Amino acid sequence: MAIKNVSDDIKSVLERIGSMCFKAESILNLCMDGFMKHKVDLIDEARKVSPAIRTEGNELRTLLSKKATEPDANKELIKSLMSIVSSIEMAVTGLDSTLQHVRAKISEGVLFSDKAVGEIRHLFKETLDILKTAGDTLVTKNEVLMKYVVDKYKNLDEIVEGYAEGHEERLIKGLCQPQASTVYLNIMDSIMTVVWHTKQALARLFECR
Repeated sequence: MAIKNVSDDIKSVLERIGSMCFKAESILNLCMDGFMKHKVDLIDEARKVSPAIRTEGNELRTLLSKKATEPDANKELIKSLMSIVSSIEMAVTGLDSTLQHVRAKISEGVLFSDKAVGEIRHLFKETLDILKTAGDTLVTKNEVLMKYVVDKYKNLDEIVEGYAEGHEERLIKGLCQPQASTVYLNIMDSIMTVVWHTKQALARLFECR
């Protein structure tokens, strides 16, 4: 099922918001590569993408604000679209935080266990899928894709809870150093912030009907 009867200008706005998701996906791709290869330059390259997303968000807000002044403007729809833009921007803030923590891990030489590396890598890959699907959802306005993201968020939330419990056990047994523990938890928390706000953006999209 998809949202129907969308005007061309609103369709264009949704496509531009979708593009914000695809740019966010590129940030996380670079972040994951930097994390796995211990390369700070990849993290720094990823950090250069965020300003372009924020510029797009500001331009869309200006465009929507002007549209809201038109006599026949659907102000509720415009309000929802502004909320969606803000949610994607908050997801990008989560990505910026993720980059910060990954960069600290690399530059400070903080080591993770193979298990912790595998867990973070899995979260990155699942979040990449969510960002790509979110972009596709905004472009196609397909509710099936939105439900896929919501279900994946719920699944990831359960997985992260299990990861946190396992991490506590490793910490208690002395298998994880306190410094590594803090970085691990910060990365996990920031990446789930990305997932949460992305999911919220799509939920708001389908409240527009």
